[in-house]
Amino acid sequence: MIPFSSRSDCDARVGGRGRQVYRGVCVGLLMLCPLVWGIAAGTLAAQEASADPVDVLEVHDVVVDFARQIDVPARRSGTVAALTVRQNDTVQAGQVLAKLDETSLMIRRRSALLQLESARLVLADDLELKFARTALEEAEAELGDSRSVHDTVRGAVPLNQLRRMRLAVQRGELEVARVEKQRRQAEIDQQLRVADLAVIDDELSRLESLSPIDGVALAVHREIGEWVQAGEPLLTVATVGRLRLHAMVDAKLIDTANCVGLPVTVRWDTIGKTRGGSLRGQVVSVDPGRLPGNRVRLHAEVTNRRQIRSTPNGAEAGSWMLLPGMEVTLRIDQSPAQVALRVAPPRDRETDTEGLLSPRWRPGGVPAIGSDAKSGRLR
Repeated sequence: MIPFSSRSDCDARVGGRGRQVYRGVCVGLLMLCPLVWGIAAGTLAAQEASADPVDVLEVHDVVVDFARQIDVPARRSGTVAALTVRQNDTVQAGQVLAKLDETSLMIRRRSALLQLESARLVLADDLELKFARTALEEAEAELGDSRSVHDTVRGAVPLNQLRRMRLAVQRGELEVARVEKQRRQAEIDQQLRVADLAVIDDELSRLESLSPIDGVALAVHREIGEWVQAGEPLLTVATVGRLRLHAMVDAKLIDTANCVGLPVTVRWDTIGKTRGGSLRGQVVSVDPGRLPGNRVRLHAEVTNRRQIRSTPNGAEAGSWMLLPGMEVTLRIDQSPAQVALRVAPPRDRETDTEGLLSPRWRPGGVPAIGSDAKSGRLR
């Protein structure tokens, strides 16, 4: 211990040393503050950089419609003979919806069948060809025998008789050629009868109007017994499993050049017995023109779903969740990552002559982590 001359001297020395320690602590804290602040700011910046900021655009001016609505026409003129569906019935692709009267065509088909059968009988009859070939063989044999006798005994067979025999052989050859030509014509006639029958069958198939899609029969435009011209609509069908949404959006709030393919969410509230819900989809197209108020019309498609209801026999599919005409809200996800992926399509590796494409190069000109931001090449 260090001896002190008095108590006051001891207090003075202890107090001076404490002030020095306090000053050192304060100076150290002041030196650490910038370092701590830098670490905190860097951590916050890293968190902000790692998180993709999401810009969600909410649109209320939205019209829900069918993605496909088709007028099923009559494919030929005639009288409506049958309607297999009624309004609001569910239809399947390829299902017969209506049929025209087929009486006159069935008569024509019966006549065509008889003509085809006659052509087949003519083609199957080869008696004339056999007769012509036999006559030719007989004429050739007589000519050969007469020549042998003439060569053996000079003058035994008159020359005019040999001339007639040669002409008989030529007649036989021409007769065989004529019969063969008739048979070829009979083959062509048979093919023509087959083609006529195929044309009539095609006309019969055109009497039926088929549904081109799975959906619902929205309207029936003709009744049984009415006359319809070819091309006039018989029914209107629409698909409910996929719906299209037409939204009016302020052009200043969305990048119309890069919004195709952006994910969307359509929401609706519970109204009466209609339960609220949501469906996911994407933007499919944007109209090129502008509307009054600097607005654009974009179109999105969503896949509809059925509500599951409980029955005594178990769960079964009920009504559709979203229907055309309902009031909905459309939310468009405009995150920078989504927009960047749609700036430009990725290049083909075989045609990438500049060497800018690599597994770490992102489409749209956004360099990946570890690449040079100026040149886009990997470091």
